[in-house]
Amino acid sequence: RRVKIKVAPGWDSLAVQTARAAMAGADLPLTVDANGGYEWPEHEANLRALDGEELLYIEQPLPPDELVGHARLSRTLQTPICVDETLRDARAARQIVDLDGPRVWNVKVHRVGGLSEVCRIIRIAERFGARLWAGTMPESGLGSQAAIAAAAMPGFVYPSNLEPSARWFGRNVDVIKLTMNSNGYMQVPGVSIAALLDQTRFRGASRQVLDVGAEG
Repeated sequence: RRVKIKVAPGWDSLAVQTARAAMAGADLPLTVDANGGYEWPEHEANLRALDGEELLYIEQPLPPDELVGHARLSRTLQTPICVDETLRDARAARQIVDLDGPRVWNVKVHRVGGLSEVCRIIRIAERFGARLWAGTMPESGLGSQAAIAAAAMPGFVYPSNLEPSARWFGRNVDVIKLTMNSNGYMQVPGVSIAALLDQTRFRGASRQVLDVGAEG
Protein backbone atom coordinates (compact mmCIF):
# COMPACT_ATOMS: atom_id res chain seq x y z
CA ARG A 1 0.00 0.00 0.00
CA ARG A 2 0.97 3.62 -0.51
CA VAL A 3 -0.58 7.05 -0.74
CA LYS A 4 -0.30 9.04 -3.97
CA ILE A 5 -1.20 12.70 -4.38
CA LYS A 6 -1.16 15.07 -7.34
CA VAL A 7 1.19 18.04 -7.26
CA ALA A 8 1.88 21.08 -9.43
CA PRO A 9 4.14 24.13 -9.22
CA GLY A 10 2.95 26.09 -6.19
CA TRP A 11 1.03 23.13 -4.78
CA ASP A 12 3.78 20.66 -4.00
CA SER A 13 5.58 20.84 -0.66
CA LEU A 14 2.46 22.22 1.02
CA ALA A 15 0.42 19.40 -0.52
CA VAL A 16 2.87 16.83 0.83
CA GLN A 17 2.84 18.36 4.30
CA THR A 18 -0.98 18.48 4.29
CA ALA A 19 -1.12 14.82 3.26
CA ARG A 20 1.36 13.81 5.95
CA ALA A 21 -0.72 15.61 8.58
CA ALA A 22 -3.82 13.74 7.41
CA MET A 23 -1.86 10.46 7.49
CA ALA A 24 -0.60 10.97 11.04
CA GLY A 25 -0.09 7.56 12.63
CA ALA A 26 -0.34 5.66 9.33
CA ASP A 27 2.96 4.07 8.34
CA LEU A 28 2.47 4.34 4.57
CA PRO A 29 4.91 5.48 1.89
CA LEU A 30 3.95 8.67 0.06
CA THR A 31 4.41 9.39 -3.65
CA VAL A 32 3.57 12.42 -5.77
CA ASP A 33 2.46 12.62 -9.40
CA ALA A 34 3.13 15.83 -11.33
CA ASN A 35 1.66 14.71 -14.68
CA GLY A 36 4.50 16.48 -16.47
CA GLY A 37 3.70 19.86 -14.92
CA TYR A 38 7.24 21.04 -14.11
CA GLU A 39 9.99 22.54 -16.27
CA TRP A 40 13.72 22.45 -15.59
CA PRO A 41 15.40 24.71 -14.56
CA GLU A 42 12.34 26.99 -14.18
CA HIS A 43 10.95 24.90 -11.31
CA GLU A 44 14.25 23.70 -9.87
CA ALA A 45 13.47 25.14 -6.43
CA ASN A 46 10.11 23.35 -6.29
CA LEU A 47 11.61 20.02 -7.29
CA ARG A 48 14.49 20.35 -4.83
CA ALA A 49 11.96 21.10 -2.09
CA LEU A 50 10.07 17.91 -2.99
CA ASP A 51 13.40 16.09 -2.89
CA GLY A 52 13.59 16.85 0.82
CA GLU A 53 10.18 15.37 1.64
CA GLU A 54 11.28 11.70 1.93
CA LEU A 55 9.02 10.49 -0.87
CA LEU A 56 9.06 6.98 -2.30
CA TYR A 57 9.41 8.54 -5.76
CA ILE A 58 8.37 11.58 -7.82
CA GLU A 59 6.22 10.53 -10.76
CA GLN A 60 6.46 12.22 -14.18
CA PRO A 61 7.78 15.60 -13.04
CA LEU A 62 8.61 16.81 -16.58
CA PRO A 63 6.65 16.69 -19.88
CA PRO A 64 6.46 13.27 -21.60
CA ASP A 65 8.99 14.05 -24.35
CA GLU A 66 11.65 15.15 -21.85
CA LEU A 67 13.66 11.93 -21.93
CA VAL A 68 16.95 13.76 -21.47
CA GLY A 69 15.48 16.00 -18.78
CA HIS A 70 14.18 13.06 -16.75
CA ALA A 71 17.56 11.34 -17.04
CA ARG A 72 19.33 14.47 -15.82
CA LEU A 73 16.83 14.94 -13.00
CA SER A 74 17.24 11.34 -11.84
CA ARG A 75 20.95 12.02 -11.38
CA THR A 76 20.37 15.42 -9.73
CA LEU A 77 17.83 14.53 -7.04
CA GLN A 78 18.13 11.93 -4.30
CA THR A 79 14.47 10.90 -4.59
CA PRO A 80 13.89 8.31 -7.34
CA ILE A 81 12.16 9.63 -10.46
CA CYS A 82 9.31 7.60 -11.96
CA VAL A 83 8.32 7.86 -15.62
CA ASP A 84 4.68 7.42 -16.64
CA GLU A 85 3.56 9.15 -19.86
CA THR A 86 7.16 9.03 -21.09
CA LEU A 87 7.04 5.21 -21.18
CA ARG A 88 4.98 4.78 -24.36
CA ASP A 89 6.38 1.41 -25.46
CA ALA A 90 9.47 -0.81 -25.42
CA ARG A 91 11.29 1.60 -27.73
CA ALA A 92 10.89 4.38 -25.16
CA ALA A 93 12.13 1.95 -22.49
CA ARG A 94 15.30 1.34 -24.50
CA GLN A 95 15.80 5.10 -24.88
CA ILE A 96 15.51 5.54 -21.11
CA VAL A 97 18.16 2.87 -20.65
CA ASP A 98 20.47 4.45 -23.25
CA LEU A 99 20.24 7.75 -21.37
CA ASP A 100 20.79 6.08 -17.98
CA GLY A 101 17.44 7.52 -16.97
CA PRO A 102 14.93 6.90 -14.18
CA ARG A 103 14.69 3.44 -12.65
CA VAL A 104 11.04 3.50 -11.58
CA TRP A 105 8.55 2.86 -14.39
CA ASN A 106 4.76 3.12 -14.37
CA VAL A 107 3.68 0.55 -16.98
CA LYS A 108 0.15 1.06 -18.30
CA VAL A 109 -0.63 -2.03 -20.35
CA HIS A 110 -3.24 -0.24 -22.47
CA ARG A 111 -0.90 2.61 -23.36
CA VAL A 112 2.13 0.51 -24.28
CA GLY A 113 0.14 -1.80 -26.57
CA GLY A 114 -0.78 -4.92 -24.63
CA LEU A 115 0.77 -7.70 -22.59
CA SER A 116 3.29 -8.74 -25.27
CA GLU A 117 4.78 -5.25 -25.18
CA VAL A 118 4.71 -5.36 -21.38
CA CYS A 119 6.82 -8.53 -21.53
CA ARG A 120 9.37 -6.74 -23.74
CA ILE A 121 9.49 -3.85 -21.27
CA ILE A 122 9.98 -6.28 -18.38
CA ARG A 123 13.03 -7.80 -20.07
CA ILE A 124 14.52 -4.35 -20.69
CA ALA A 125 13.78 -3.27 -17.11
CA GLU A 126 15.34 -6.41 -15.66
CA ARG A 127 18.65 -5.79 -17.43
CA PHE A 128 18.58 -2.10 -16.45
CA GLY A 129 17.54 -2.62 -12.84
CA ALA A 130 14.29 -0.65 -13.14
CA ARG A 131 11.47 -1.32 -10.69
CA LEU A 132 7.95 -1.44 -12.10
CA TRP A 133 4.37 -0.89 -11.06
CA ALA A 134 1.10 -1.14 -12.97
CA GLY A 135 -0.85 2.01 -13.56
CA THR A 136 -4.38 2.11 -14.93
CA MET A 137 -7.28 4.39 -15.68
CA PRO A 138 -10.95 3.76 -14.83
CA GLU A 139 -11.62 0.52 -16.73
CA SER A 140 -14.19 -2.10 -17.59
CA GLY A 141 -13.70 -5.53 -16.10
CA LEU A 142 -11.85 -6.87 -19.15
CA GLY A 143 -9.62 -3.81 -19.27
CA SER A 144 -8.85 -4.20 -15.59
CA GLN A 145 -7.94 -7.85 -16.13
CA ALA A 146 -5.11 -6.84 -18.45
CA ALA A 147 -3.67 -4.44 -15.87
CA ILE A 148 -4.04 -7.02 -13.10
CA ALA A 149 -2.30 -9.65 -15.22
CA ALA A 150 0.58 -7.23 -15.80
CA ALA A 151 0.83 -6.37 -12.10
CA ALA A 152 1.26 -10.07 -11.27
CA MET A 153 4.30 -10.39 -13.55
CA PRO A 154 7.93 -10.43 -12.32
CA GLY A 155 9.49 -7.02 -11.81
CA PHE A 156 6.30 -5.29 -10.64
CA VAL A 157 7.34 -4.46 -7.10
CA TYR A 158 5.65 -1.19 -6.16
CA PRO A 159 1.96 -0.91 -5.20
CA SER A 160 -0.20 -0.54 -8.30
CA ASN A 161 -3.27 1.56 -9.18
CA LEU A 162 -5.69 -1.38 -9.28
CA GLU A 163 -9.20 -1.75 -7.94
CA PRO A 164 -11.43 -4.70 -6.99
CA SER A 165 -14.21 -5.80 -9.31
CA ALA A 166 -16.88 -3.89 -7.37
CA ARG A 167 -15.42 -0.67 -8.79
CA TRP A 168 -15.08 -1.69 -12.44
CA PHE A 169 -17.26 -0.07 -15.10
CA GLY A 170 -19.93 -2.11 -16.88
CA ARG A 171 -21.72 -5.37 -16.07
CA ASN A 172 -18.52 -7.46 -16.35
CA VAL A 173 -20.34 -10.77 -16.60
CA ASP A 174 -17.48 -12.51 -18.41
CA VAL A 175 -14.75 -11.96 -15.82
CA ILE A 176 -14.23 -13.43 -12.40
CA LYS A 177 -14.86 -11.24 -9.38
CA LEU A 178 -11.83 -10.10 -7.40
CA THR A 179 -11.77 -8.59 -3.94
CA MET A 180 -9.05 -6.61 -2.19
CA ASN A 181 -8.09 -7.32 1.41
CA SER A 182 -7.40 -4.71 4.06
CA ASN A 183 -3.69 -4.72 3.17
CA GLY A 184 -4.38 -3.86 -0.48
CA TYR A 185 -3.75 -7.32 -1.97
CA MET A 186 -5.83 -9.20 -4.54
CA GLN A 187 -5.42 -12.96 -5.03
CA VAL A 188 -5.37 -13.81 -8.75
CA PRO A 189 -5.51 -17.33 -10.23
CA GLY A 190 -2.86 -16.78 -12.87
CA VAL A 191 -0.79 -14.32 -14.88
CA SER A 192 -2.97 -14.00 -17.99
CA ILE A 193 -6.24 -12.48 -19.10
CA ALA A 194 -7.61 -15.97 -19.78
CA ALA A 195 -6.99 -16.96 -16.16
CA LEU A 196 -9.19 -14.06 -15.07
CA LEU A 197 -12.13 -14.83 -17.36
CA ASP A 198 -15.21 -16.62 -16.08
CA GLN A 199 -14.49 -19.70 -18.19
CA THR A 200 -17.89 -21.32 -17.67
CA ARG A 201 -19.78 -18.27 -18.89
CA PHE A 202 -17.22 -17.51 -21.60
CA ARG A 203 -17.26 -21.01 -23.08
CA GLY A 204 -21.03 -21.27 -22.76
CA ALA A 205 -21.45 -18.20 -24.96
CA SER A 206 -18.84 -19.29 -27.52
CA ARG A 207 -19.42 -21.25 -30.73
CA GLN A 208 -15.83 -22.50 -30.74
CA VAL A 209 -12.90 -22.12 -28.34
CA LEU A 210 -9.28 -22.71 -29.33
CA ASP A 211 -6.95 -23.31 -26.39
CA VAL A 212 -3.36 -22.31 -27.16
CA GLY A 213 -0.87 -23.32 -24.48
CA ALA A 214 2.64 -22.12 -23.80
CA GLU A 215 3.99 -24.46 -26.48
CA GLY A 216 1.32 -23.48 -29.01
